[in-house]
Amino acid sequence: MQLTGDIELGDGLPLLYIKSLNSIVCSDLHLGYEGVMAGRGSFVPKMNFRKIKETMADAVKKFGAKNVIVVGDIKNEFSDVHVEEFNEFREFIKFLREELEIEKITLIKGNHDNFIDRFRPALRFEIYAQEALLGDYLFFHGEEAPKSRGGKMLIMGHLHPAIGVYNRVGVKEKIRCFLYGKLSDGRRIIILPAMNYFAEGVDVNQGNVGEMAPVFNDMLDVNTMEALCLGEDEILDFGKVGALRKL
Repeated sequence: MQLTGDIELGDGLPLLYIKSLNSIVCSDLHLGYEGVMAGRGSFVPKMNFRKIKETMADAVKKFGAKNVIVVGDIKNEFSDVHVEEFNEFREFIKFLREELEIEKITLIKGNHDNFIDRFRPALRFEIYAQEALLGDYLFFHGEEAPKSRGGKMLIMGHLHPAIGVYNRVGVKEKIRCFLYGKLSDGRRIIILPAMNYFAEGVDVNQGNVGEMAPVFNDMLDVNTMEALCLGEDEILDFGKVGALRKL
C-alpha cells in the first residue's frame, strides 16, 4: 500500500519501506523473547525469530532495500542482555548482512535496549539514544517525547497498536495495525505495529486513548488517526480510531 510518495507499507507485513532512505523500517522485535519468558517460568514455542527472518526476507525481496532501521526494542529484557537475546541479535545481524545483503543497520534504542551498546563495535551497527533525524524523518521509540522539532514525518513504535474485534461467539481477537495521523504542529506521524510474533498489541479502539500516546500531551488526538490493519497479504483501511470506538 502506497501511503505517501516516499513511503510504502508492506502488504500484510508489520513494516514499511522509505524510498528516499532505501530502508525497511520496523519496531519491537523483542528478540530472545522465548528464552526470557522461560526463565520466568512461562514456556512458549520458539517461533518469533523464525517469523521475523521470514518477514524480513519477504520485505527485502519486495522492496530491494539495502538498509534496515529498527525503531526500538530489538531485544526483550530490561535489566541486562539475556544469552538468548544476544544469540538471536548476533544471528539477526549476520542474517541481514550475509543472506539479505543489507549494507547498513540502524537501531534507535527503546526502553528494552539497555546494555546493547556494548555490542556495537563487534557487530558494526549504528545506534542512537531514543531518537534520530534521518532525512525528512524523525525516528524515536516512543516512551519519551522526541526532543527534536525536525522532520516532516515522525515514526515511532512502543505502542504495539491493534484493533480489537469480536467474532460471532463473542471472542475478542486483535488485528495489528499501523496508526497514521497528524500532530497539532502539522507534522505527520506513523505508529508501527510490533514485529514480535507474540505481541497481540494494544486494542486502540477499546482502551483509554488518552493514555496510549502520553508523550504527545495535547499534540496528538489518537481518535483522528487512521487504522491501517495487517490482512492476509494486504493492508486493510479500518478508518479512524474515533469512529471505531463508537461501534
